[in-house]
Amino acid sequence: MTESKLISYITSDFQSQSDMKVGEIEWQKIMNKYFDKFKKAGAVRQTVSQIWNKEGTLRLGHLWEYRDEKAFIACQKIFNQAEAEFKKRTGITWKVFSNRGIILYDVNY
Repeated sequence: MTESKLISYITSDFQSQSDMKVGEIEWQKIMNKYFDKFKKAGAVRQTVSQIWNKEGTLRLGHLWEYRDEKAFIACQKIFNQAEAEFKKRTGITWKVFSNRGIILYDVNY
């Protein structure tokens, strides 16, 4: 079983293909900058995916895994800094939808 106890799944909808691509690249740069802070705060994993099964939608999915609720709260402060930096760097407008959950079970195949 993974060491993650809590997950957050965030989707980001973009207005254009170029906004989505630039957004992906800039977000990755920012995440690399904050890597050590997130790790120290208790983030276990981040996975970014491009959602392809929603025709007409330009959407990225961000799966975050956290050690526990305290780690999630600590990481939210860092996430807010990263998001502000993203807005400042890109000026991209996007819609964000967040879902959070406690891991009930985890299966590796």
